[in-house]
Amino acid sequence: MSLSLPKPPRQKMINLLYIVLTAMLALNVSAEILNAFKTVNKSIKQSNESIDQKNALIYEQFAKQMQQDPAKVGPLKAQAEQVKQQCEAVNVYIDSLKNLIITQSGGKDDSGQIKKMDDLDAAPRVMENQKNGPKLKARLEELRASLLNFYPPNQRTAESKSFPLTVEAPSNAGKKSWTVSTFDMVPTIAAVTILSKFQNDVKNAEAQIVDYLYGQINAQQFTLDTYKPLVSANSGYIMQGQQYQAQIMLGAYSATVNPTITVDGQSVQVQNGVGTFTTTGSGIGEHTYNVAVSLKDKTGAIKTFTTTGSYMVGAPSLSVSATKMNVLFIGLDNPVSIAESGVPSENLSASISQGSLAKVGNGEYVARVTTVGGADVNVSGTVGGKAMNFGAMKFRVMRVPDPVAEVGGSKGGRMQSAAFRVQEGVQAVLDNFYFDLKFPVTHFTIAFEGTGFDNYVQESSNSAYFTTTIKQLMQRCRPGTRVFIDDIRAKAPDGTTRNLPSIFFNLY
Repeated sequence: MSLSLPKPPRQKMINLLYIVLTAMLALNVSAEILNAFKTVNKSIKQSNESIDQKNALIYEQFAKQMQQDPAKVGPLKAQAEQVKQQCEAVNVYIDSLKNLIITQSGGKDDSGQIKKMDDLDAAPRVMENQKNGPKLKARLEELRASLLNFYPPNQRTAESKSFPLTVEAPSNAGKKSWTVSTFDMVPTIAAVTILSKFQNDVKNAEAQIVDYLYGQINAQQFTLDTYKPLVSANSGYIMQGQQYQAQIMLGAYSATVNPTITVDGQSVQVQNGVGTFTTTGSGIGEHTYNVAVSLKDKTGAIKTFTTTGSYMVGAPSLSVSATKMNVLFIGLDNPVSIAESGVPSENLSASISQGSLAKVGNGEYVARVTTVGGADVNVSGTVGGKAMNFGAMKFRVMRVPDPVAEVGGSKGGRMQSAAFRVQEGVQAVLDNFYFDLKFPVTHFTIAFEGTGFDNYVQESSNSAYFTTTIKQLMQRCRPGTRVFIDDIRAKAPDGTTRNLPSIFFNLY
């Protein structure tokens, strides 16, 4: 069992926003930036709680595995406990630094919020003047080295390149020390966020190591605990005179162990744990064969596992399939594959009962249809110098569905006012369709009311983009503003104009 913890998109976004906000400190310390740091710190704390839950699950699994096999699991569980203790000690130390900085900046108010988020003296005083910065750096570097030592020596270099816990000065630090470049002239809320980010790195590093240790429970020995013969054939249906080939293997097998494989009592050549059975089709109908796979277990006893395989020998038959599905759409180039068993594609010809059918490659055609309902693809060809009609395949003919209007990837509902203000226009999106289609928006009407607007204000655009006037109105949007977008029109691939349903946003 593996409980690997890849970074989700939320975690990556938190990391990116943290870097952007840290860089912005060099430019300005506005209320917006302070609030942004407050938001990022909250997100990091939520991420830390999620990682703690995942780590707790792994430690629980260690306890369960310990009950089943103490001798094997005991040493690995002891190492996992060391990892937990080391990481917990560093996180507690970082918490003490956060509390010290908050206290020296003026503490918290009755609601638990930092009183002076913009205080620029507390962080340098605690981290530089009181020498806590070098101590923190040393503890983080010591923890990183200790955690990497849980990997075998031949893996440490590779693992260290992507290890979550790193202690590096910013690229623009120049000759400044790590402490100065990280905490000098940094407001209290930013320093707290930076320390929360270090805790996030520690927890991610802890998760990576304990997950690796847990994976070693079953990696320490060679086991085949589930046995199932597998038969993989190149085809279950062949024509007379064609060869039938199947690969036969034992599930959960090892490429270094070759089992004994027989088919209907005849030995099959085995290489890298896989046997290949080959025969020639004769006689129309289904043919079955018996497979036996024998292998020594850990005690040296031979165990045999049996199964059956089958293949079908048939006469030539028509095969026509729509590449996207058994539907043709009006106004689109619908790819269609046409093949007849035993007949070269160059000897085939095809036609369609409505629209047009054009050959574009070896057995590949493009169908264009015009009327909703149905269409028949008729196939004929030459076999042995004689013309033959192979029949027809019926297709449904449908209109391309209407797309749905979106703004910033949202189809309506609640949206942050700050996120709404930076949008550029309205998109028409057709989700989960078989073709990648574009529906350019040609017109829409947008209206605003609520916070920021004394009266109901309405504007229109004859394109997909917000006009200059609309963008000016958008800048007045605040939490509590309601936005209505209707009379949305989009141009379909067939040239028709689609009227799309209205969408509504409640900004917060």
